[in-house]
Amino acid sequence: MIQTTCKSEHRYIQRKCSRVYKTWYVEFEIDSQKYLLTVFKDTDSDYFFVPFKDKTTGKETYDAGRYVELEKANENEYELDFNTSYNPYCAYNENWVCPLTPFENTLSVEILAGEKKFTEH
Repeated sequence: MIQTTCKSEHRYIQRKCSRVYKTWYVEFEIDSQKYLLTVFKDTDSDYFFVPFKDKTTGKETYDAGRYVELEKANENEYELDFNTSYNPYCAYNENWVCPLTPFENTLSVEILAGEKKFTEH
């Protein structure tokens, strides 16, 4: 199902709604604990991304959560690499409208990899 209205789970680009939809789930383990995150896809590209929050959110990392893009590993697999996690654009510029990470994409562990909270110098 394609979401066509600008609701909290949408990604926004310069106050213009970018249509995204939930595609599938990615399942993985950290310290023998299984986790499941919802994957989103932009309707205008092959861009798959996972917005997420974790135990560092609001402390060491941006309050609205971070994104991680999925890289195609082979024909049927994608790689989820938290080392490439990054802040949404609104973390750097208040003119960008920030997305809200869906509740189901909140992890109960710290993801220490990836970008940290941006602070102006």
